[in-house]
Amino acid sequence: MWNNRSKMMFASSIMVAAVILTQMGMYAMHMLFGWKLRFNLLQMCNNWMRSQGVFSVGYVLDALVVCTFVMACALIVRQAILERRARRKLLAARHPEYSGQLNDTYGDGGRALIVVRCERPVAFTMGFVRRDVFLTTGLLELLDAKEIEAVIHHERFHGRHADPLKTFLLSLFATMFWYIPLMKWFHQQYKIARELLADQYAIDRMGTSADIGSALLKLMKKGLPAGPMSLAHVSFADTSVNYRIRQILDPEEKAPLKLPLTLTMISVHIMLSLTILFLWALR
Repeated sequence: MWNNRSKMMFASSIMVAAVILTQMGMYAMHMLFGWKLRFNLLQMCNNWMRSQGVFSVGYVLDALVVCTFVMACALIVRQAILERRARRKLLAARHPEYSGQLNDTYGDGGRALIVVRCERPVAFTMGFVRRDVFLTTGLLELLDAKEIEAVIHHERFHGRHADPLKTFLLSLFATMFWYIPLMKWFHQQYKIARELLADQYAIDRMGTSADIGSALLKLMKKGLPAGPMSLAHVSFADTSVNYRIRQILDPEEKAPLKLPLTLTMISVHIMLSLTILFLWALR
């Protein structure tokens, strides 16, 4: 269920973003190079509005396209800089002895397990291409061996399925296309689904839900992080704690997917308005 749900959230977000970006790209090519492109919704809307004498709205449309592309570039560059700085700081605080012990015990010949000197109990997976698992010394002191192994399985699931990259993409689309509120909902639901799937993977590997459950409860008692880091990562205890506890207590419980009525109505209204403008321009 959760695997299909996460795929649906990701595919829906990608599809909406692809349609909008394609239209904006075609419109930009027309404005910059005079390309004669047919069936471009943005171009037809702009031409129609200009023909009706609504020049200010046409300028707003131009600004929307420019701002969208500028925002996308700025967010991607910012993310790349933040990740580079964070990785450099984390590696500088690396605990060689603990890192070596964990890799000897739980190493799979693939992605490295990196222990960082930090009192705060945290575990997360970071990186788009090189997806490493980071754990802090505070986490190792808080959890027992079985709980640490469960957390490692959880984080390795994220790494193997490129969840940091996919989560960042959905976050990027939610920010770029703020006027379609369902994009933010897709992002939130995707994160929840991936955390539940990572927990289930750890449970399957450990043969019991006790270890991943006790690790999560210990972190809750210790105090969850005040907020997620600004760079793209997938943290063990940042997301969907209530859903995860319910799944651990009752793995057979079904959670029906319910679209948020208000957000859906707003998004549908925006899309319907664009469709009406498209049909009007074709008459």
